[in-house]
Amino acid sequence: MSDKLTAAVEALQEELEKQLSEAADTKRMINGLLRRMGKEPLYTDTSDDAQSSTIRADQFYGKPLATAAREFLERRKQACAAEEVLEGLKRGGFDFKGTGWKDKDYLRMLAISMAKNNTLFHKLPNGTFGLLNWYDSASIRKADKAKQDAAESSAEESAS
Repeated sequence: MSDKLTAAVEALQEELEKQLSEAADTKRMINGLLRRMGKEPLYTDTSDDAQSSTIRADQFYGKPLATAAREFLERRKQACAAEEVLEGLKRGGFDFKGTGWKDKDYLRMLAISMAKNNTLFHKLPNGTFGLLNWYDSASIRKADKAKQDAAESSAEESAS
């Protein structure tokens, strides 16, 4: 009798995990649409701990930084802060020692690397990073123009 109940509990747990995963996917989609509309995300509980914990310990080992960061963002399906990307890459076994960076500089160097790689990544105004292909090119050009204008006015103020 106990074996039958154990099997039933395990089957129900699997079903529950599937439902929770689907609900988290729906929440992320709603948040993504709201961001595209220029609004704040509605759901803050979409961190999807189950998905992030399924990163294999060797998932990013031996991969180039940009590839590993891209794969991490693709798994999360949302823009993430550099801190989140760093922690995900560490969990996935990315070899930061191989980059030649100092331990205390990992976060800063990762953020700089992602910001400079504007053919793959896009830094959003809120400081998070997403994949360039997730966003409308007109919005990106507008944001880049605003950054350039701000840099030019800052340079003019410094010169005077």
